[in-house]
Amino acid sequence: MTLVDCIPIGTNKFQSINDLIEFLEIEQINQNLPRVLNIVGTVSTFNTIEDFIDSLQIDNFRIDKRYGNLLVISKSIKKETIIYYVFFDAVNQMPLFITDAKKTDEIPNTLFHYINKTSRMGHLWITPKMMKEIKDEFTKKYGKILITYFSAQRSKNTDIFSELRPEFDRNFQYRGVDGSEPLEDLEKRYGVLPKILEVRLPNGVIFKIDNKGVITHRGGEFEDIFNILNNVAKRDEPLREAIQESDYIKSQNGINNKFNYAIQKPWSINLSLGMTIDDIPIFGNSIQTPDWNFTILEKAVIKGSMLFSARIIDNSTGSLIDISTTGKRMDIYPVKYPDIGTSMRFFHFIVENIDNTASIG
Repeated sequence: MTLVDCIPIGTNKFQSINDLIEFLEIEQINQNLPRVLNIVGTVSTFNTIEDFIDSLQIDNFRIDKRYGNLLVISKSIKKETIIYYVFFDAVNQMPLFITDAKKTDEIPNTLFHYINKTSRMGHLWITPKMMKEIKDEFTKKYGKILITYFSAQRSKNTDIFSELRPEFDRNFQYRGVDGSEPLEDLEKRYGVLPKILEVRLPNGVIFKIDNKGVITHRGGEFEDIFNILNNVAKRDEPLREAIQESDYIKSQNGINNKFNYAIQKPWSINLSLGMTIDDIPIFGNSIQTPDWNFTILEKAVIKGSMLFSARIIDNSTGSLIDISTTGKRMDIYPVKYPDIGTSMRFFHFIVENIDNTASIG
């Protein structure tokens, strides 16, 4: 069974997440769904589904069917057609993509290409602290959960307690049905936090979740899955609002409007752990890795003070941001236009590499 076989879904009008969950549950009971589904959460600045549809079509997605806020869309690559169900959650401005396409190449070459290209969308990033909270909340709710795989890391710029050598960065991967206990041990001994979790809940739900908000559903009901994405979206709301309130206005002045100048309105990050001169090389080396895909074009450090500024380009979209910090606060200025995807990724870079307690200013 593939997602293509499920396209004729009748005339139901999907207006809420509950409508979508009910549909998926019924289709699963009737064995009309693929065994594995990838659910991709995103954030956007689209105010209406019509704006969202226009953006999809610009990127050569076809709108095959529409049922209220649920779309069936497709895109062809290498003579293959990739199908997505997309629910536009207008409350959270969160398009949710559901597909049986492969995470190795089909999703990156269609959906991720689109997300990374448009300035009005971004991944629903899940911070390592959020990932730990997701794990702990399921443990509290169900008593015992099975973790069959995890990837966890620690940056020395973190407030998480570590019994052993807290000054070192660490990365761990583990596979085995007893992963809950090793993860707890590593959290305590080395102060690591999870980035990827593969979980089996006592109610039969089996899923894998990563820090980009991609959940692979392998069995069981869907309510717990969508609750995760909804909760992350609500936690990210202050960040999304701050980014949307930032601005770049180009004006002209003088005789015959001879002089051009730009007015930039920043959004800000509070760095409660602080950023020091020693963190600047870490910042520069980490942000230009393939994981984050930025390049520093210009930078300046004022000697004798912690004043660091830089101009950074997003290699995926070409969007520019200017940053400035005195150590406890960082201001992020859009250049030419605000890009929510670029800004969200930059914030999560700061959280994972500079200050895991970072918050919106």
